[in-house]
Amino acid sequence: MISPIVAGALIVGLPAILIAYVALWRRQRPVFWFASALIVVGVGYLASSGALADIANMILGGAPVTTPSVTPTP
Repeated sequence: MISPIVAGALIVGLPAILIAYVALWRRQRPVFWFASALIVVGVGYLASSGALADIANMILGGAPVTTPSVTPTP
């Protein structure tokens, strides 16, 4: 089974790279590579914030990743 973080990275990253490739590869190749770098940075940010697991669980129907909240006692 694939981990939710990797699945989320594939769900978000592959379409973005594909769109950048179609839009920029023939005309402006350096701009494509810059867009690819920005996409990698964005996916890295989503991975560090935990959003990739949430995206994968929402799309693929897995169990939501939640942390139990602790209520402070007075």
